[in-house]
Formats: sequence, structure tokens, C-alpha cells
Amino acid sequence: MKKLVLLFFIIFAATTASAYEENYWPRSYFVRAGMGITATTGDLNEKPVSIKDTSGNKFKTYPPDISLMGDPEFLLGVNIREFTLAIAFQYWKQQEELVKVSTEEDTRFWRLGFEFYYNFFWPDYFQIGLGAGFSYTSVKTENSAIHGEDLRDTEFMGSALGLFANVQYYFTNEIAIVPAIKFYENWFKNVYTKDSENRDLDPFLWQTFVSASISLQFQF
Repeated sequence: MKKLVLLFFIIFAATTASAYEENYWPRSYFVRAGMGITATTGDLNEKPVSIKDTSGNKFKTYPPDISLMGDPEFLLGVNIREFTLAIAFQYWKQQEELVKVSTEEDTRFWRLGFEFYYNFFWPDYFQIGLGAGFSYTSVKTENSAIHGEDLRDTEFMGSALGLFANVQYYFTNEIAIVPAIKFYENWFKNVYTKDSENRDLDPFLWQTFVSASISLQFQF
């Protein structure tokens, strides 16, 4: 995650430096907040995962069988002519049934990512943005690992590459409504429980996320 934040600031600084002449490279900043829904499928939905505790003994964790979830999203970014750079954050918590188990437990999902867009029809009041990005993802579920007679929380952690499309319709120079579709291909490469501590997953768990949302943007 530190590498992700560092990457954003390196690109931001380099782009801002190249755009020093304001008349040729006009800039604006924005905040965006919205709500949507995400559909997901992949390895997390299929079967329990065997891991080892710190003593080398195997036990199982049961991932959440997520199919649909809420998707509130917050973005902070900069527009430089027809280009957009942004940091995006998503967070959601809901009850989910565990894979192969009939019980439901609290599951928390969050994502922090860097996004880059090219905006067609800039600087019109109607623009279409196409972009890509990289993000860090965490899925944590309570009481989802069985270690002896104890139940433990499990957190899956990994990264994702994303492809994005949105429409920006400006009611004024400052306010826009932004419907968007985002596609993420996520690989979870680490798992954490109290008994195993942080463990590498081999093979990685692959999970696809597709989200549709609508946001309100304020530009300044």
C-alpha cells in the first residue's frame, strides 16, 4: 500500500511539473462521493482455504461467499486538461454467508487505489472518461477460521488492476454528476489470522469485481 501511495505522488509531481505553464495546461481539483453496487465472483466463492499456523499445523478458513455488496466510493483528484489523476477509496461492511457453511458473519471490504483517465470531449459540459488503475484490497471476515475449538477472524489481502469508464455531466463549472462502471481483476496473495499471522497464498486467489455507481462531483 505504501508503494501505491508513493506511485501516485511521483506521477502527480511529474505531471504537475510538466504542466507548469497554466495557460497551456489548465488544472482543476475535485472531490467526488457516490454510491453503487458491486458484483463479484472467483476463488473466494468456491471452497475453504487451508493454511498453517505458526507451529506448522494445518487448519481451514472459510471465505465469505460474496455475490453482491454495496459500494460507497470517495475520490480526490486533479484534472490537467483532458487527463485525470485520482486517489479512490471504497469501504463497505455487511453480513455474508461463509463458503460451504450455513452461518453468516460480518464481512468488511475496503479498497485504496490510484486511477488515471483520459476524458473525451474536454472541456465540454459532457465528457466521457476511459481509464485504468491499480489498487490494494482487503476482505476481513469475523469468526471464519476454525483452529481447534477456536474461531478466528480472517483477512485476505491483495492487489488489483482495474479498467474504468464514466460519464461526467456538468450542471455548472463546479458541479457534475458522474455515473461509472469499474472492472477489477484482483489477486489475493496474503492471508492473516491470529494463529497463522501473515501467510503467503500459493496459488493466489483470483477474484473479479464489477461495480456500477453514480457520484456527485465538486470541482474547484
